[in-house]
Amino acid sequence: MKKILFPTDFSEAAGNAFRYAIELAKAVEATIDVVNVYNLPVIDATNLPAGYVEQMLEEKRVLVQGKLDAFVEAEPDAPIDRLIPLYGVFIPEEIRDLVREGAYDIVVMGTRGEHNPIEKTLGSITTFTMMNAGCPVLAVPEDATWQDIDYVAFATDFLPHEQQAVEQLMNFAKKVSAEVYFVHVETKPNIGTMQDYVTLADYPFKFTDFAIVNSPTVQEGIDSFVKEKHIDLLALYIPKRRLWERLFHSSFTKRMAFHSKTPLLVFHE
Repeated sequence: MKKILFPTDFSEAAGNAFRYAIELAKAVEATIDVVNVYNLPVIDATNLPAGYVEQMLEEKRVLVQGKLDAFVEAEPDAPIDRLIPLYGVFIPEEIRDLVREGAYDIVVMGTRGEHNPIEKTLGSITTFTMMNAGCPVLAVPEDATWQDIDYVAFATDFLPHEQQAVEQLMNFAKKVSAEVYFVHVETKPNIGTMQDYVTLADYPFKFTDFAIVNSPTVQEGIDSFVKEKHIDLLALYIPKRRLWERLFHSSFTKRMAFHSKTPLLVFHE
């Protein structure tokens, strides 16, 4: 892991996540690119003087560049590589495209609870990025603070198609010297032991530790496991599936990202 992309909206949540990203970058010896995607208000350009829109764009770029400078100056020890003021109409798509063009290893973003329309919009940006970026995405809740990542939980169905995600996760865990727990939440009553899963024999990884948690809902089961094991980072894999399954995973991922104090690392195909 060498390149981290950090999108910011200059909010307090972003500032908190930036401090987390800095410590992560130090731990894995990576650099950070900080980006802000900006745009102009909708205007009728038909009666404007020639070049006026270009002037407005340049003024906005300079303004955003100044905000980026101030944002990183507050953290003088940050291993910054580039500051990127990026014009774009659709913020999530611009972040996705930048990830693909820049060959980033991970995106780190801040999240905050969705209590008003503005926060719902920001939540949509984070969720879209988690579901569509071409690399893993780490969502850092506004109440999370950096601490050494000693224990990581990977929420799993114990299926072979998770192989790429688990390989990436194990590489990440090795870099931060973390132990990985594999946890499956079973919502059906009276589930038996791990051997009841016929897919287990085909699962391509050895477990450092694994558990099946019985719970009325997956979210509650993961919450209890995270608290019991003092998990520092929760990881999920989102496969490419049919539309209704993708919607379920999007909804579940969003709930986990916006209500927990535990950072959420999302992998996908």
